[in-house]
Amino acid sequence: MLGEIFVGNINVNLEMVKAGYAEDYRGRPAHGFNTAPYKEAERAARENNRGMWSLGDKYVSPRTWLMEHRHHKAW
Repeated sequence: MLGEIFVGNINVNLEMVKAGYAEDYRGRPAHGFNTAPYKEAERAARENNRGMWSLGDKYVSPRTWLMEHRHHKAW
């Protein structure tokens, strides 16, 4: 289940993406959900090397990491 977290009028999810501490959700969004602000925020964070994007090729997305480690029982 996905959700958006707000503190007052601040969208915490969007602020995390803007700062480079989270990715835009790659899955299927809920019907009618506008993903454009998240996509734009990630694009800007990547271009400006914010947060995790400053790692360049060393950054591995959670989805990629999981696909590479899904058969390991250690975790």
